[in-house]
Amino acid sequence: MSGGRRHWGLRARLVLALVAVALLGTAITTVYSSVSLTSHLEDSARARLHNSAVHFGDVAAVVSSDGAWDQQAVETLHHLAQLEFLSVDLFDAQGRRILYHPASAPVRKGAAATAAVKAGDREIGTVTVSRDDGRLFTAEEIQLREELLSMQLVAGVLSAAVAVIIGLYLAVTLSRPLRSIRAGAEAMSAGDLGARVPERGDDEMRAVADALNRLAETLQQEESLRKESVQDLAHELRTPVMGVLARVEAAQDGVLDDEAANLSAMHDEALRLARLLDDLSALAEAERPGLLLETEPVDLATVAGAQAAAFAEAFADKGIGLTTSVRPAVVDGDPGRLEQVVVNLLSNALRYTDACGTVTLTTGPDAGRAVLEVRDTGIGIAPEDVPRVFTRFWRGEKSRSRATGGAGIGLSIVKELVQAHGGEVTVESALGEGSTFTVRLPLADGHAG
Repeated sequence: MSGGRRHWGLRARLVLALVAVALLGTAITTVYSSVSLTSHLEDSARARLHNSAVHFGDVAAVVSSDGAWDQQAVETLHHLAQLEFLSVDLFDAQGRRILYHPASAPVRKGAAATAAVKAGDREIGTVTVSRDDGRLFTAEEIQLREELLSMQLVAGVLSAAVAVIIGLYLAVTLSRPLRSIRAGAEAMSAGDLGARVPERGDDEMRAVADALNRLAETLQQEESLRKESVQDLAHELRTPVMGVLARVEAAQDGVLDDEAANLSAMHDEALRLARLLDDLSALAEAERPGLLLETEPVDLATVAGAQAAAFAEAFADKGIGLTTSVRPAVVDGDPGRLEQVVVNLLSNALRYTDACGTVTLTTGPDAGRAVLEVRDTGIGIAPEDVPRVFTRFWRGEKSRSRATGGAGIGLSIVKELVQAHGGEVTVESALGEGSTFTVRLPLADGHAG
């Protein structure tokens, strides 16, 4: 109960609706058939009474003498009326009553019939007849009508009962999949993301159940990833914090001889924390890029070339070859955000490519779009991990990735920024052979050729 009103469940409403429709249909059919039956019986009785009037008029014409009836003719007609249980009122052409054989009870409205008495083509009188008891129907017709109405009533009751049973069955059948879906949804909302809905019922019900199950799987994956991300982030924060804390405590205890080296180490840990916070801030901004982009015509070749030059020394220090092949490809974009895309892709390649490996950076138009590609000969990605590459905080071979640095945020930032520019980023990789990250962006107007 809520607000003084009762809220009926779906099953109850379906039952009530189906039963109401069934009962209404049965009632309409029963009433219509009863009225129709009575009407047809009345028409049949009136036709019979009219035929009696015509027959009596024909007999009256035969026994008449040029439109007149003597006493013997009247007695003959009176005897015929008694034999056929008729009330008869016979008039001649001048309107004089010739015969009146009254009914034993008042004649009911519509229970009499009138016919002309003709001798050849000449009308010599009129006759009005009704049943002797004043009724339209005979006793047999009344009994037949009552039996037929009783049969209709029984048929109506049976039809209503069958309709109720069918309505209950349909309501239960239709509502069962919905109740299963509701139970599954309530279990999921209560935190049981492992709950699944049985896929049964018609195609629409199966589609809803399948969509709900796929949503649960997605939420389960997201929840698992969230937990992993929290653990990874906690680890990333704990390592530098514990390093700084240990050195501060050592300094307080006076067990460190080289104060400068201690301060330098704490400075490095603080810088590591700052980089992690910068990455988190960049990801937060990338998730709402529509509010931050300041677009203008930008040549990807210029952006990529500048960043390749900036990274040249880092690649050389690690013994990795960096080659570029940049062709002009102008897009409408934010120069600073596009620089972030290139920086993150080059940083990723640098981090996961061993010494003596190579990284190739290319740009140029292709199939009506601007393409930026970073190809490396690094450690590659396992096939089952490829779909998760752009998920925040995810990193393959975590022990090695921690050793190389990074919190698994850079590629997430790339994806968000590329999508903000109306583009897409994809990856192709083979474990132990390297990876290729490809960014495709719409060419600026006037540069599609």
